Amino acid sequence: METGMPERAVHPSTSAPRPERALNVVLIKPSRYDDEGYVVRHWRGVLPSNTLAVLYALTEDLARSGALGPGVTVRTAIYDETVERVHPPSIARRHGPRRPFDRTVICLVGVQTNQFPRAADLALAFRGLGFPVLVGGFHVSGILGLFHEPTRELQELLDAGVTLVNGEVEETWGETLTDALAGRLRPRYDVATPDLSRAPLPRIPARYMRRFAYPHMATVDVGRGCPFNCSFCSIINVQGKKMRHRDPAAIGRAVRENWKKGIDYYFFTDDNFSRNPCWEAIFDGLIRLREQEGIRIDFMMQVDAVAWKMPRFIHKAARAGASQVFIGLESIRPANLKAAGKTQNRAGDYGAMFEAWHRAGIACHVGYILGFPEDTPETIAQDVRDLRDALQVDQASFFMLTPIPGSRDHLEMVRKGVPLDADPGNYDSFHPVMRHPRMTGEEWLEAYRGAWREFYSFEGMRQALLRSNDRTYWGLFKNYLWYRAAMIEDAHPMITGFIRIKDRVERRRCLAVEGRFAHLRRRMPEVWALVRAYVRLFFEMEELWLQTRHRAPASILSRMKLPTRPTWVAWPSFAPSTRRYLAEHWASIRRAARAGRIWACRPLRSAFFLASDVLCTAAFGFALIGGRTR
Repeated sequence: METGMPERAVHPSTSAPRPERALNVVLIKPSRYDDEGYVVRHWRGVLPSNTLAVLYALTEDLARSGALGPGVTVRTAIYDETVERVHPPSIARRHGPRRPFDRTVICLVGVQTNQFPRAADLALAFRGLGFPVLVGGFHVSGILGLFHEPTRELQELLDAGVTLVNGEVEETWGETLTDALAGRLRPRYDVATPDLSRAPLPRIPARYMRRFAYPHMATVDVGRGCPFNCSFCSIINVQGKKMRHRDPAAIGRAVRENWKKGIDYYFFTDDNFSRNPCWEAIFDGLIRLREQEGIRIDFMMQVDAVAWKMPRFIHKAARAGASQVFIGLESIRPANLKAAGKTQNRAGDYGAMFEAWHRAGIACHVGYILGFPEDTPETIAQDVRDLRDALQVDQASFFMLTPIPGSRDHLEMVRKGVPLDADPGNYDSFHPVMRHPRMTGEEWLEAYRGAWREFYSFEGMRQALLRSNDRTYWGLFKNYLWYRAAMIEDAHPMITGFIRIKDRVERRRCLAVEGRFAHLRRRMPEVWALVRAYVRLFFEMEELWLQTRHRAPASILSRMKLPTRPTWVAWPSFAPSTRRYLAEHWASIRRAARAGRIWACRPLRSAFFLASDVLCTAAFGFALIGGRTR
């Protein structure tokens, strides 16, 4: 695992002090490849990586403690490939060893199965440049945790001298970096489940957050693990069924310090916050911050479908600042829940559950899986309508049933020889990777896409926003904008951001790099179509705001009394409450121009319409930028 920079021998009889050394720790969160083999990267992201935040905090904590020995300087660099370019030669020049005793270690972190092909290409590229490389995350831990021996794609990395890390490194990160500094990294680290109560909380530099659409947020995993037995889930086999948690007092201190830096929104990334044994202490701490110190943060958390029955849970969540809850609903059909091992969910309780959350003023976001054995295109379409109209779910994230490595489903299918897609990159929840008993792959995929279109129709979003309150309005509205933008790219929102960047030379190893002119000829129509789609989306969301803005937090823009029709003098209002008559006017102008009836364009009237349109668009832009929960 040497870096290619030899150390100078020091004779033991000499009295010269040990030279100063530097360990450069480069933390990289790989992205994934799209269907054409290009790296998925966006101008602005939405969800920052909690894994990067965890490992950055661990590394900085070790650097301050001096645990790696006297005279050792630790320098930490982070890269999130979903929002910035990761170019191995450039990183080698920037962070490579400067002196013979220095070391640089490349850490590819939080690698999920769909990201593994990209992570493997980066790992091999860095190994080719002479750097030691660590690869960890759910794919490595899921495979090694259940199969114990490396599969073909993992063995390829081992053969290239890459180190695999299986498990959570809170208690062993210092040992691993010590090995990296000494140039003796082992081929594989199998790490025991750590105690989180003494671990430093996730922390991330502000310069990283500036690459995201909302830079004033933070992520924290206040606990890990899940006690349930869902067959499709890898959490219980990677992080365990025993619930572990961080110190509630430390969470309160971190929230107070982050508030001074402008952080006012949190995503608690726990897969099941409600099973954290310290949930009440955490809520009580956040309530004290809100009610006694004026630190009024808002947050989103993930819980199970039984949490609403826990005494005091919803009430304290609302007081603590919960604005949205993500619930693993998975299905509204009892047969599907039974097939998934989701025995804790009771479909008959769903209506009362959502009503309880809504009474507390908390928006409900559900995870819903499509492709259980009983599903058909018709039942999926009906389920989506029931979610939106009958149960009045505010937001839904749809996933195609996928046997993720690390889950019991995947283990059993491999043992039984069930045909599965051999490409790890397709295990992203929006590609069919196995056969369905009642749908073809094309029917399944179309039903999945139709679910997104149906749930996030204009009328569906409008009704949900009209049910919202001043604490949930902007969170829902901006999530709708994010999800509709993801639908433009035909990708899952949770792995997309805003405005796709497609680099010509960043392509999968097995695919040829296009020439500049060939790439430009193909890319220009894509970019033009993307621009047109974003323009249409902007005006659609503007109309959505105009029709629902009275539900937003009180502001000048939301409280303006605006007419819905032109005034008595037949000139349009300068700030309409709908775009409908503006659109009708411009359509009539286009028809008149195409017919050659220039006199029908009425220039003075059109000037007033143009002023009204510009003012309306500007008002929406300001509202969108400034709109926050209260």
